[in-house]
Amino acid sequence: MDGRLGLDGKYTRMVQQQLCRLAADVSFEKTHEHLLGFWQLPISAETIRHLCHGHGQRMQRWQPHEKTTPQEFAQAAGAVEFTVDAGKVNTREKGWKDLKIAVFQKRCPASAATPAEWQSRELPRPTACVAWATVQPIQQFRRSWRPWSRRLGVDPVADLHVLADGAEWIWKAVERVFTGCQQTLDIYHGCQCVAKAGDKLYGEGASEAADFLARGRTLLLESGWKGITQMMGEELQRQDTPPRRTILEKMLNYFAKHVSQTNRLQYRQRLAAGQAIGSGAVEGWAKTLGLRLKARGARWRKSNVRRMATLGCIRNSSQWSAYWAMK
Repeated sequence: MDGRLGLDGKYTRMVQQQLCRLAADVSFEKTHEHLLGFWQLPISAETIRHLCHGHGQRMQRWQPHEKTTPQEFAQAAGAVEFTVDAGKVNTREKGWKDLKIAVFQKRCPASAATPAEWQSRELPRPTACVAWATVQPIQQFRRSWRPWSRRLGVDPVADLHVLADGAEWIWKAVERVFTGCQQTLDIYHGCQCVAKAGDKLYGEGASEAADFLARGRTLLLESGWKGITQMMGEELQRQDTPPRRTILEKMLNYFAKHVSQTNRLQYRQRLAAGQAIGSGAVEGWAKTLGLRLKARGARWRKSNVRRMATLGCIRNSSQWSAYWAMK
């Protein structure tokens, strides 16, 4: 009779789906309030927590092996992008830890754009997306990348475009796992480095610092590494003192790391090809998960972090429907 009524335990599958959807976005207590206010369902926060952790655990086991997503990913149009980032989560066992997040997605190319049009152009929305997250050292986390690329049918050399910020741990792992792939340093982090140098040279908030950023951004987008070296030359011609040289050399060294093996500063070429030049996809996931897991006063057992992170990743992807369609 429970099977005919659609019951999976004490609550119907639909009720469990809706409370998991809510609890992936807001606290268990808020989920309790919403269920009571919208549908007059008096389910306690503790019961919701138990159900969400249970589904999160099942999603952990199910996500790496389910077959619908790889099929949909292979059929989706567009080129493959891979992004990695980390956010913070407060654990009961070891305090604040890095929650590492990885995203594979496909995106059709945008219209060709010039460096002057980079902010005004519109990138198409992803046609397929898979994300996963956990609290692990990078040496362990990177081991999941290659199995996922195989499942999704991604050729890591011919097809893959990796976008990330300037974190050295990310790029070391990328070089190790996806040697030979296309790589791009997130343009916003590149501009942030230029902005910091301008603030130190001219003072934070000074008009000269704003001009320095505008000039550096233009040269970076148009010429990449050559643009940065040109920027340094112009500034030293203006005034060459030991403190200024130290600041400019620090900026130069930041970008030098991204052209030593693979040129990650090919912004003009990426724009002309209609590709993304920012890692906003994974940073959006980091913010989404962070809003839930870093709620005021929240502290998680390490085992439950991955369960809730997996629940959040699946809730915001096409895998959500596939999970709840299971018998």
